[in-house]
Amino acid sequence: MRFGLRTRVALAFGLLSLIIAGAVSGATYSVARWYLLNQREDSAITRAVLDSRSVDASLAADLAPVTALEQVPSVGTSQPMIQVQGVWYTSGVTVPPASLPASLLSTAAKDGGSQQRTTIGDEEYLLVAIQLGTSVYVEVFPLRDLDLVLTIGGWLLVIQTLFAGIIGVFVGRYTFARIIRPLLRLGAGARRIASGELSTRIQLMRDPDLDPIAASFNGMAESVQSRIKREQRFSANVSHELRSPLTAVVGTAELLERNLDDLPEREQRLIGTLQTQTARMSQMLLDLLEISRIGNDDPLLKESVSVTTLCLDAIHVRGLPEDLIHVEDEGDHLITTDTRRFERIVGNLIDNANRHGGGVTAIHIARISHSDPEHIVVAVEDAGPGIPVDEVPKLFEPFTRGEDAKETSGAGLGLAIAIEQAHLLDVELRVESVDPHGARFVMEIPVAIEPEDVDE
Repeated sequence: MRFGLRTRVALAFGLLSLIIAGAVSGATYSVARWYLLNQREDSAITRAVLDSRSVDASLAADLAPVTALEQVPSVGTSQPMIQVQGVWYTSGVTVPPASLPASLLSTAAKDGGSQQRTTIGDEEYLLVAIQLGTSVYVEVFPLRDLDLVLTIGGWLLVIQTLFAGIIGVFVGRYTFARIIRPLLRLGAGARRIASGELSTRIQLMRDPDLDPIAASFNGMAESVQSRIKREQRFSANVSHELRSPLTAVVGTAELLERNLDDLPEREQRLIGTLQTQTARMSQMLLDLLEISRIGNDDPLLKESVSVTTLCLDAIHVRGLPEDLIHVEDEGDHLITTDTRRFERIVGNLIDNANRHGGGVTAIHIARISHSDPEHIVVAVEDAGPGIPVDEVPKLFEPFTRGEDAKETSGAGLGLAIAIEQAHLLDVELRVESVDPHGARFVMEIPVAIEPEDVDE
């Protein structure tokens, strides 16, 4: 599983913090351990030397070895012992003399004294041996307290290291959010422009590094908006200029058609073709005018209306039977929309099915209650050959017709107008294939809020 950029940045910060904190904690622990052990050794050696002098003085005063050991001040938990003429005497039984390393005694006999850390049983001890003439004085210092201190300190450093890693993760997420926020704003602006909000601009943040990017984006958006407006004006002007001569041509064709019986058969066929083509040209100009006006100065006039009623009006205008409509559940299926634009979408889908898809076979209306908010689905099915997958992305572009369409007389503007109107009405419009053949154009419309459901 690949993590997102935010998670990867947070984990990177956390790992970096963990490594740095671990290195610092390890160095701190090593230095503290070295320092405390050296301090303990120095104090133990000093204590052992002083205690050995006290024992040596007692032995010189002809005191018994046990009595001499009793003269050693009791400080801490150290255990003194002495070997006199091969016999060991000790003040305790924590560490038996037999468990002392031979190397400790041999080194003390050779050099006059020695020290050694060793483990006896499960405990670690510091042993200090001092040669007193023919006798050997040994003092045993347990390191249990020091080990406990180092263990607690080590675990505290481990916890601090983990805590630093967790803080690093949160710092990484926060830093990423601050860095990525301008890019998210750019992305949101780009999506709004792609959805048709050409007036979208990014506010400058007075940041010398980010403001040039925002300014470039605003310049691009301004250029795109200006170009689209020029194209819309050009389409509208051309369509408007062509209407007058086309009206004259249509009138002439209608006049000739009324006197068709007085003309030879060949001229009758030519006039029939002229009538068909002028009607097609007239419809194309109307479509071009409408697509150039979409999103400009034509406001939305929304009202609450029944989807079933709008679909019935669309098929009545085209002389289609009402049994094409199949309502899959009961209810009024109310939506809040611009009825003229909605009827144009449904009408264009029906015309597209009749012109290119072998005719409308059914119009399904259903409610999707498990979505939030609820949606009403309108699906227009046809009897055509279906739409290849590679043609779906360009299907709603102007002047696009499917290669397998039943008829190619249309200009290819119907679906382009439908998708533009759908964007304005916040309606999702998509196409699906129907087994074994045919296509289904699906509209998903948010359900209108019933008046009684609105909070007072």
